[in-house]
Amino acid sequence: MWNSIKINNDTYMISIIYKNDTIKIFLTNLIEIWIETLTKEIILDRCRKLNPLLNVEAIDYNDIILNILTNMSEYIVEASIEHIKLRAQFNGGSIKFSVNLEKGTSQDFWEIITKPLYISSMEIIRQHQFLLDLIKKKDEEIAEYKAEGAELIRKNIETKFFTEEQFKIDIPTPNITDYTNTFQRMMNFYNELNFYDITVKESTSNDHNKIQQTEILKQNLTNSIQNDISNDNKNVSNIEDMKRNIETTFSENKKKSKNITNKKVINKIGTANLTYRPVKILKKESEHLPEMLPRRGNNKIKRKRCRQCTASGLRKETNYFCPGCKDNPGLCLGKCFKQYHKLI
Repeated sequence: MWNSIKINNDTYMISIIYKNDTIKIFLTNLIEIWIETLTKEIILDRCRKLNPLLNVEAIDYNDIILNILTNMSEYIVEASIEHIKLRAQFNGGSIKFSVNLEKGTSQDFWEIITKPLYISSMEIIRQHQFLLDLIKKKDEEIAEYKAEGAELIRKNIETKFFTEEQFKIDIPTPNITDYTNTFQRMMNFYNELNFYDITVKESTSNDHNKIQQTEILKQNLTNSIQNDISNDNKNVSNIEDMKRNIETTFSENKKKSKNITNKKVINKIGTANLTYRPVKILKKESEHLPEMLPRRGNNKIKRKRCRQCTASGLRKETNYFCPGCKDNPGLCLGKCFKQYHKLI
């Protein structure tokens, strides 16, 4: 985490990293960087020198100093770029501490400041393009649903068709607060990316181990079955009979399931916010159920000319048809489907 502090009326960003019993402190004005590395030995020695009357070993000095550094702006007594003097109260007295910073190299600045910002920017650009493409596809999908007769139930969530022109606005001139806030948000975003990457790697490793264990189990099971079959030839005949019975039962259940699915599929078309009028028609004419045409080999939606629109002198294509009618005519959902079946 990066926090802002004031040094000589100028705003700086400071970060504390605690890892492997070592504390690293980074201070930057986004132009240069200053660094100090603290070990337990350095902290103990500095506490003794700055607090000669305090029995440092008798208190939990390491946790106290870590708390002071984490909330540094609350305990600053005097501050410059190279030296920050700190003082805090605790049960039984007060303790002094100081941070002695040294100017880092350009490589340090790249690793700690520039590189995280660069990686975060790349990821934000990728996500930005992904979301743009997704929104455009969603608009096209909604437009197709509406063209087929769908209606939005909740009008308050209806959105306008998206265009990239909406992004073209005047960018305000930022101030120092805007810079520091943006820097904090980008660094937090970078930290979240690192955490996600580590989590994914651990999960992938665990999944790989599970797959290996599963393969071993399958191999052992296969070997066991093969041994049983070789020991008793009669088992082969029994197994074949069992397989035929299972296949027959599965085939019958599949046909039943398919018939049930065909009757219910109309309720699953669209999204949670879209409803189709033909659902009401099905109660009157159960043998005529609108179905979606199967996709082509290239996964593109197959279409037919709407029979009712053609009869009305209109040329319109639809990806729905009536399997209950002769030659499976293409029909738009809604009004066309009703009129063609003379239900109006």
